[in-house]
Amino acid sequence: MMTIQAKDHFTVKPGKVLRGYPVDSPRAKARLIALALLADGKLDAEELDGLRRRGAFRELGIAQENFYEVLYDFCSDVTRVPAGTGNYLMSAELLEGLFAEVQNPAQRQILLHLIFDVIRSDGLLAVGEARLYWNAIDAWQLRIEDGRTIKHGAPHGRRHARESRSWT
Repeated sequence: MMTIQAKDHFTVKPGKVLRGYPVDSPRAKARLIALALLADGKLDAEELDGLRRRGAFRELGIAQENFYEVLYDFCSDVTRVPAGTGNYLMSAELLEGLFAEVQNPAQRQILLHLIFDVIRSDGLLAVGEARLYWNAIDAWQLRIEDGRTIKHGAPHGRRHARESRSWT
């Protein structure tokens, strides 16, 4: 059962758009993966299944059901973000805050790998997905190679950028 102090820590404070998580916590890392899942404007069951198959929840240090809680909370919180034409617009400051919640360099590389896996899982690259990936690289001062994995047997299909609702 969650204590009152813990509940206060994980709820959104007045004036804040998104709830805060402790630095390098599994929930802070999970929220960035939730953002990657939604960066193309829709939640795709294939992407979620890919995370499960890959063992991503274990890598994040979070149980699958707790990941879904973070996903739900993020969707709830993001409704307070200013909306554009059919999408939510996250400011650079808001994204910087999310990326700043992960300080551990090794965890940043793991997250960049996971983000890359999520955004490439459907074979299409949405504008919001590309923006999120580049924002992560910039915020964490990483190289592209830090987030890209080449797996034998992976599909070599051509990726096309497409317009979609953008979360970044």
